[in-house]
Amino acid sequence: MQKPEQIEVIQITENVFQLTLPIVNVFLVDHPAGLMLIDTGPKGSKELIFEGIRHIGKQPEELKYIILTHAHYDHSGSLAAILEVADVPVYASALCAEMIKKGIAFQPESKFLAFLLRLVTLFGIIRLKFVFVQPIKSAVKIVQEGDQIPDANGLEVINAPGHTADQIALFYPVKEALLFAADSVENTNKLKLPYAYQFAKISWQTFKKLATFPFDIAVFGHGRAVSKSEFEKLVV
Repeated sequence: MQKPEQIEVIQITENVFQLTLPIVNVFLVDHPAGLMLIDTGPKGSKELIFEGIRHIGKQPEELKYIILTHAHYDHSGSLAAILEVADVPVYASALCAEMIKKGIAFQPESKFLAFLLRLVTLFGIIRLKFVFVQPIKSAVKIVQEGDQIPDANGLEVINAPGHTADQIALFYPVKEALLFAADSVENTNKLKLPYAYQFAKISWQTFKKLATFPFDIAVFGHGRAVSKSEFEKLVV
């Protein structure tokens, strides 16, 4: 099958695939109950993701779940477009769910910064892409620390604040155990905490927490996958 344009499909394990879009990675997990999509990329990524699904020998109609790690536009921007053609459950943290229902991708913690952002966007009239996404009408299933996604081989939710307050990571305890670290860490040119975060101290605490999980491979929203031993080097 011809490789999709503008997207690189990387097989991480037997059943997990990284779709490297122009600015972010999203992930497909193929299991007997159906396909699971982790994050949706920025606006305009729907067809690229569907091409990625076909590239691994599946069809978009086989999509069963969508999980959002956080609401940033490069992770949630194509959610509404995908839901228009795939009526599937969406899982997210409570804050992320609240934001995507309103079409908000970025929400400063500081009330002062939030007010400045409202001024800059003329109270929502100027639709900056990193601030606003298309709101969704579907219900969102709220997940929190320790929850498992149904019928997903024990895929476990980890609260992972720091980069954003609403972020979650995922631990997949299969034969080659995986950590979906979201934007808790990035590995574009080297392994490091993300250059953009809302809470620096909490970001570091989250990283150390993630390092305690017994995974074999860690994957990220930005950059290449690493082994557990490579991941742990950042702790030292």
